[in-house]
Amino acid sequence: MNTKAAEGGAMHIQGEGLTKKLYYKGETIFTEGEEASYAFIIESGSVEVFKTVEGEKIDLAILHNGALFGEMAIISECPRMASAYAIEDTILIKITHDMLEAKLKKYDKFTCGLIRVLINNLRNVHKSYIRRPRSVDDYLHVIDFHLGNLSKYMEKPETEEISAEAITHLDAINLTVSKLKTTFNNHKDKRKSVIEKSAVTSPHK
Repeated sequence: MNTKAAEGGAMHIQGEGLTKKLYYKGETIFTEGEEASYAFIIESGSVEVFKTVEGEKIDLAILHNGALFGEMAIISECPRMASAYAIEDTILIKITHDMLEAKLKKYDKFTCGLIRVLINNLRNVHKSYIRRPRSVDDYLHVIDFHLGNLSKYMEKPETEEISAEAITHLDAINLTVSKLKTTFNNHKDKRKSVIEKSAVTSPHK
């Protein structure tokens, strides 16, 4: 069986045993954290990929005809990092781990290794993105961290001409941040903090 899964040829899969499945509008394709059995190519329809963090839905991508998705989990053999559902009635071609491995084996070892490294890096990028500030404490920690980096930069010789004035402004901002911390000191934010203070310690402290 030959299947061309995209207008313009996004991916071409050869071999017997390819299966297709119809997912109705709103139907879940896979859920974050579950073991991966297949990657998918969209033959028709559209799919949304998203994560849920502390009850908040974070949209990652909307995919259309010809798009390949879900491949990172079966190549890296790690649990799904996100969830996916059909935005409309959608027909998907199911791609097994063995099918993808067969495609990869056609490339040299360096290229295969590079693909795996890129996939792992992309997974790490997703993790970093999701750890964006959420609570008041998170935002204050991040502000303090960046102020510290900027203060450290002002110690470099090339900043000598603007150093004194810039440091005056930075001191004023630091004072304001300090006042903000005092203001929020007894405030209980219902949102869970995801950034530890130790992970964003200002270099000037």
